[in-house]
Amino acid sequence: MPPFMKVAGCGRGKVLSPDEFRKIKEHIHFKYQVFFDIMWHTGCRVSECCKLRFVDVVNGTLVIRKGNTKGKSETREIPIPDDLISRINRLPQVNGFMFSGMGGNGHITRFTIDKVLRNACKESGLSGVSTHSFRRTTITQLSRNSVSLRVIQKISGHRNLNVLQNYVDVDEQEVMLALQTRWN
Repeated sequence: MPPFMKVAGCGRGKVLSPDEFRKIKEHIHFKYQVFFDIMWHTGCRVSECCKLRFVDVVNGTLVIRKGNTKGKSETREIPIPDDLISRINRLPQVNGFMFSGMGGNGHITRFTIDKVLRNACKESGLSGVSTHSFRRTTITQLSRNSVSLRVIQKISGHRNLNVLQNYVDVDEQEVMLALQTRWN
C-alpha cells in the first residue's frame, strides 16, 4: 500500500489511474458518472461540484462561484471538454442545480456522493479512494504533464503553493526516471 493512502477515513485519497476511474464509473448511474467526470476534469472539491448549477457552464468553461469555494475568495473558470458539456446538458433539470437533492430540494450533499463512491469502489474492488482522490488525481496529472504550479494553482483555487504541493503525488518510478535522466 502506498504511504499515506486513505484508510478508514484517515490519510490521503488515492491518486487514480484512468483504468481505476473507468471501473468506478461502471458501477454508478449516469448522473454520478457526470458528477465524477466534472471532478476528474476540473479538480474541483466535492462540495463545489455539489453546488453547481446549469448556468455555471458558460462558453466552454465551468464557473465555480466564489461563494461556493472553500475560502469564498475567488471565482474560478475552468475549461471543460465539449463531450462533458453535452453530458451535463442531458442531466434532468429539476431546480437549477446540476445535481439536485432528495425530492428535488436544493443540491445533492457530499455525504450522498461519498456513499455512491464507497459503494462503487467496493463493487470494483478498489481501496484507498475518497472523493478527494479526484482532486489529487487532477492536480497530480497536471504536474506530471509539466503544467506549472502557478497554472495548477489557478485551476485548483489554492491560495498557497505550499498546500498545493501536498496534492502532487510522486511515485517511485518518477523518482527513478528523474535520477536516470540526470545522469544521462
